[in-house]
Amino acid sequence: MSAPPLTLSLVVPSYNQRERTLRSAAAAAAFLRERYGERAELIVVDDGSRPDEAIEQQALPPGVALVRLPENLGKGGAIRAGVLRARGEFVVFTDSELPFTLEPLATTLAWLGQDADVVIGDRLHPESSCEVRVSPLRRLSSAIYTLLVNHLLGLDYADTQCGYKGYRAAVAADLFGRLSVTSFAFDAELLLRARAAGYRVRRQPLRLVHDEDSSVRLTRHAPRMLADVAWLAWRRLTGRL
Repeated sequence: MSAPPLTLSLVVPSYNQRERTLRSAAAAAAFLRERYGERAELIVVDDGSRPDEAIEQQALPPGVALVRLPENLGKGGAIRAGVLRARGEFVVFTDSELPFTLEPLATTLAWLGQDADVVIGDRLHPESSCEVRVSPLRRLSSAIYTLLVNHLLGLDYADTQCGYKGYRAAVAADLFGRLSVTSFAFDAELLLRARAAGYRVRRQPLRLVHDEDSSVRLTRHAPRMLADVAWLAWRRLTGRL
């Protein structure tokens, strides 16, 4: 007897966050098993972590797929690898600390099955809630970055960087298949390409329950992110994107 078709592929990228990712993988696997049974899969992508932080297959719950990249490609590259491995009708990714509750998955899948091609989490949505303290610097840097992205790329989203997004499988394959930016700025390129392709994008409220130390470091990652956004803006203006 053939296995039932998969409805959902949940992708979780990880870089030098072994213990955090293992805890999250156990929680996510239990949630998916309870809510979706054999109709969902969890894919963990180790983005070239150093040896002492690398994730091993035997450390993950049974049935969880592991993709290990030989070198660090960046968050966009890690999620792209997970998308290529995904077998579900719908693909959703979230961050390694599971910053948001997974209950919104039901709504995400319903919207993707009806009138949306892409669903993006929006921490600033009027119906979103936050149960943890987010530092003023974190809020400010996120707001400034989103403002620059929208201005330079002609987008209009309140929260471009939210680490929760869902796609119809064919749309995910199309967008990630053409992805050229694999840094933390990859979200901006995907939204730009989604708009150019005419995909229907819908904002979804979320509940933030964890805000552990982010793997994003302003001094280390901001210059690359801004350079990538500027490069995307240039490609857009010259008709190459």
